[in-house]
Amino acid sequence: MNLFGSYDVVVTGAGSSGIVAAIRAAREGAKVLLLEGTGFLGGLITGGRLTKPTGLINSPIFHEMLDRCVGYKGADGRVRESYWGKYTGTFDAEVMQRVIIEMVEEAGVEVLLRAMVVQTVMKDNAVHGLIIRTKSGESLVLGKAFIDASGDGDVAALAGAEFMLGREADGLTQPITSYFRVLNVNVPALIADCEANRADMWEVVYPKEAGNRNEDYAMAVLLTGFQQRIKDKVADGFDWIIPKDHITMKTGLIPGEISVNVTRFQGNGLDDRDLSKAEIEIRKQAYCAFDFLQRFVKGFEDAIFLEVAPKLGIRETRRITGKYTITEADVRGNGRFEDAIGLCNSPVDVHEPGGSRAIMDHVGIGYGIPYRTMIPLKIDNIIMAGRCISADAIAFGSTRNVPACTMTGEAAAIGAALAASRGVPTSAIAVGDIQTRLRELKVWLGTPGEDVPDVLKQAG
Repeated sequence: MNLFGSYDVVVTGAGSSGIVAAIRAAREGAKVLLLEGTGFLGGLITGGRLTKPTGLINSPIFHEMLDRCVGYKGADGRVRESYWGKYTGTFDAEVMQRVIIEMVEEAGVEVLLRAMVVQTVMKDNAVHGLIIRTKSGESLVLGKAFIDASGDGDVAALAGAEFMLGREADGLTQPITSYFRVLNVNVPALIADCEANRADMWEVVYPKEAGNRNEDYAMAVLLTGFQQRIKDKVADGFDWIIPKDHITMKTGLIPGEISVNVTRFQGNGLDDRDLSKAEIEIRKQAYCAFDFLQRFVKGFEDAIFLEVAPKLGIRETRRITGKYTITEADVRGNGRFEDAIGLCNSPVDVHEPGGSRAIMDHVGIGYGIPYRTMIPLKIDNIIMAGRCISADAIAFGSTRNVPACTMTGEAAAIGAALAASRGVPTSAIAVGDIQTRLRELKVWLGTPGEDVPDVLKQAG
């Protein structure tokens, strides 16, 4: 078999966690290969148009990414507050793509797009290589340490790791979605509509100093609600085909640009047929929602449908069983752990599997993410990063969000780079060594007795 190459650290998946992991590992001195199954970098934060981190960013690499976007006038990096807590800024997806390419290349990361991992090379229950399939055929990739940032836990599952899938009662996962984008919206009129119907809105976030120009609201508006309006119009005969009872929307970089989150498809994100159905059904739902907005929400009368995000928003698939599984009680109870690698304030964000509802519950000052959630049981030399870490179904509603994903990317990279430089498996790296480096990088860890940042001290 063709040997593609030998590396210190191999990262699978170029979403937010994989991008952060690859850049950090390279900056720590490792020779890094970043594998990605699609043709672009960034995953949902670029191709999925997921341009608002749900929570405060606690990853130095991602902070730098956001700051660079601000430098290109493609982000609002200010901390804002919703009913579910504080969050860091918003950004434009294509500007973020530009920044990612710059930072990956500056770090010296080798990138291979459109590459699928089809098999792991194992020895003594440890991962030593990957067999990948590309347009050129199959090749072997060797590495000293591996990071699974695939979102689906693909590499760990291929290696034989145990995993959880869906909620315990019936195995259903959170539904699949996609943002769609609309142009030429009269944003001041939209906000006036929302304020006039405030009882029907869960959140109406916008700069109070803004005037009557669309430019005043770019990347600064977050709206959720319309539940009663949907119910009333359905009762009047509107054909609402979407199994969701509310709408969330946000403004983008272009004046008058709105991204809408409302589509919902119940299916298995690991099943090819379900994924194909989702691509079509979600578009049909997006067209339905656009029709609804044009007819019944002020500001959308002259709107133009621009696109459905090119990458499906897969909320939930495998959660690899780790040496510790973070629980709902940990997340809601501001859990602190001796091996914590990052403090996370992302809300418990659960879209009802098989239903139409959703919850977004405030977690106050946040909880620490234990490093043990990133270490699979019985499988060595691989560290999990991103939404496939070990969490129960409700805790996962928080850990699946960008702040947690990027924090686990930082920690996984440091652990993998240390293992590669010392010539030992990842299991031989003490979490204290990782925490020492994270503290040097000014990461809030979430360990017992650690102070919390000022921005969280007033959390309710």
